[in-house]
Amino acid sequence: MMRAIKLAAGACALLTTLSLASAEDASRWPEGPIEFVCATNAGSGAANWCLLISEIVGAELGKPISVLFKPGGAGNEGASYVDSRPADGYTWLQRNTSYAGYMNLPTFRPNPDDFEVVADVEKFLFVVAVPASSKYKTFQDLIADMKARPGQVTVAANKPGSAHHLHLDKLFRAAGVTWSYVPYDGAGDAMKDALGGHVDAAIGPPGIWQPHVDSGNARYLILINEEHVQQPGLKDVPIPADLGLVYPITHQVQGIFVKKGTPPAIEAKIAAAVTKAIGSPRYKDYLEKNSHVVPALNTDAAAATKAFQDERKTMGDTLRAAGLLK
Repeated sequence: MMRAIKLAAGACALLTTLSLASAEDASRWPEGPIEFVCATNAGSGAANWCLLISEIVGAELGKPISVLFKPGGAGNEGASYVDSRPADGYTWLQRNTSYAGYMNLPTFRPNPDDFEVVADVEKFLFVVAVPASSKYKTFQDLIADMKARPGQVTVAANKPGSAHHLHLDKLFRAAGVTWSYVPYDGAGDAMKDALGGHVDAAIGPPGIWQPHVDSGNARYLILINEEHVQQPGLKDVPIPADLGLVYPITHQVQGIFVKKGTPPAIEAKIAAAVTKAIGSPRYKDYLEKNSHVVPALNTDAAAATKAFQDERKTMGDTLRAAGLLK
């Protein structure tokens, strides 16, 4: 009996020591540089966001945040890298709605439950656009051609299961047409091939398309949003409801994942730094220059993680309904 009591006391003492050590580690965090892993190619709209967040949040934390671009394997490369690292707050993963699709794919290797959302920051709006030389003057022209040539009109988008892909699937199913999906590792490359005439159209954030629209080299066909926006360059672009296409739109939310098991005190420090960073002049300037960005801050980690997991289930149902999953 005495031996059991001593063992129990020793275990309690060990747990207390570990708890104190963990609390002490959290109080000192961050003591070194942080990595922010982004599942996109450099040059995309999401890549620009990752670079901005690393700079302004790093300034708030007083430590450098380096951005690692790992777009391969439909989110696998970036997620696997973060999953292989300790749950200590020094390695972050770009949280985006595309991951709610990727995590349903049979090729996705990490356990989706290994990731927690520490903060949602904003949502991206998307457009379908074409080069100025395109025969499609309006979105209705594109739909008419898809009806005339089922499955032959090519539209470029980010990886299978991405928010970009699901935007198009929902949009074209609502329009009752079939089309040919051409996947890319990022919206930037999809846009380049559309401008080069290699595909008929492409989806992406207006932030990367706007310079080409301003120069007269590209044209917006539709803005995928529930309502019109008043930002320059977008306020006259039609939305699905204008064309009688009413359906649940799943937006691309940008934020930060950490590995499950990261101490709550560290998560709270990250959330506090994000909150301060998006109140900075640099972020406000970014919002003014990027008409596709809508603020959507949520630093309730438990609620944001649950919302993401619910979204993952919904997107799995959408992928199955589209015949992309069994």
